[in-house]
Amino acid sequence: MQIRKGIIDSLWMLGSLIGAGLRGVITIMAFTEGGRVQQFCISRRIIAFSCIILMGLTVGSTMALLNLFRGQYHLTRVQSLERENDAMTSLLQGQAEQLSQLKLEMAKLKEFEESVRQVAGLSVAPELQTRGSVPAGRGGPSRDRQP
Repeated sequence: MQIRKGIIDSLWMLGSLIGAGLRGVITIMAFTEGGRVQQFCISRRIIAFSCIILMGLTVGSTMALLNLFRGQYHLTRVQSLERENDAMTSLLQGQAEQLSQLKLEMAKLKEFEESVRQVAGLSVAPELQTRGSVPAGRGGPSRDRQP
């Protein structure tokens, strides 16, 4: 309880010191071009309040500027990623076209092989019969395997 009272008293004294420091006026003397002296009296509270506002505006504008640079960096990065994505998409489309052409060539080669076997009087190859019934890569016999 005494600690709380001590903290409150300390804060009250600090507030009183700040308040006493802000009471009164500051006299500013300015010289004109004609050589005359003018005096301006400004309250310390107005000066303190103006300094606080100026600091807030400075911090806010600095943060806005940093966010602008960060946003520009992210925008540039997104644009480069979009260009890379477009390049990869076109490459993938080219490979898909090549794959479809290869499938057509494979079909033509199978037809050619069947016609050659028919002309030669041979029956359909056992490899073709097993590959036709089993999907590719699912355990069909391979020429490279040796028992």
